[in-house]
Amino acid sequence: MKKIAGLYRNYCQERNEELHEQITGGEEVENLKDFLKQKLNAEDYFTAEELLNALLAETEEKGFSAGCKYISGLN
Repeated sequence: MKKIAGLYRNYCQERNEELHEQITGGEEVENLKDFLKQKLNAEDYFTAEELLNALLAETEEKGFSAGCKYISGLN
């Protein structure tokens, strides 16, 4: 039983890490944010970060909508 509990904990941890990466945009987004921090002043960086977050949210929303249409078409 302990092995099953351990496997389940590992699965949950891996799933949380995957979800966190999806929410934050992954390593490439972090690299872009680091680059912007170095090249922009504080006010411009916050503006760029807001624009980037809006872009990510819009892309995620469009992907979700497309996925819903695709899945409903399969039924």
